[in-house]
Amino acid sequence: MLAKNRKITLILSLISAIIGVMLAIQLKSNLQPVKSESRSIAELRATLQKELEKHKSLLADISKYNQLIYQYETSLDEGESISVMKEELARTRKLAGLESLEGAGAVVRIVDAPLPANTADSALESGQDAAGVYPNAVIDEDLRWLANILFANGAKAVSINGHRLIATTAIRNVGEDIQIDTKTIKPPYEIRALGDPEVLISGMKLEGVEENFKLTGKTLMIEKRDKLIIPAYNETRVIQYMKPVKTKGEQ
Repeated sequence: MLAKNRKITLILSLISAIIGVMLAIQLKSNLQPVKSESRSIAELRATLQKELEKHKSLLADISKYNQLIYQYETSLDEGESISVMKEELARTRKLAGLESLEGAGAVVRIVDAPLPANTADSALESGQDAAGVYPNAVIDEDLRWLANILFANGAKAVSINGHRLIATTAIRNVGEDIQIDTKTIKPPYEIRALGDPEVLISGMKLEGVEENFKLTGKTLMIEKRDKLIIPAYNETRVIQYMKPVKTKGEQ
């Protein structure tokens, strides 16, 4: 009888220990919940919409190039390949930035932020302007970052202070100035982007462009335009690595 009571006591102790461990794990889980996604539903929806727009754009490109292949194949049969090639050359010149473009878009002007009242008074007394109060300045990386955001959000063409950006454009600091290829630009900087204004502006807000430029003491003045002209690229293009392919019989 004593042995039986000891056995029952041992079983009850084991059960109690298991229950205790389970309660401890449950309590620890409640005290340290798994961190949930911090991004709001609105941000997730905006990101999803952005990806859907990219997907739609890619499908449109696929359809366009399939149509182009069909035109080439048809023209070869009908002897109209020259006209198709001329059309493709004109389209390629536009994509390469060698033709001016017109359409809807957005204009972004980067200007000095207004100084707080107390700071403005002290700046006037010392003879400083906004540039002297804010030690940071817009640099080449800021403009490259902004241009890349505009292109990533569907901009068909972008210019900075009237200089068209193409695939080989260099934006770099030279001393205290910024150069676009070989041309020096001065503030205030004006960026023009051709594309859907709503998408371009939403993309900049999503990337926190305004907040980033506030750190340098700058304010972004953004406006939509129904009609915007982006000039053609007018720099001399130097070809370094390409050369014509020789056909059979050429020396």
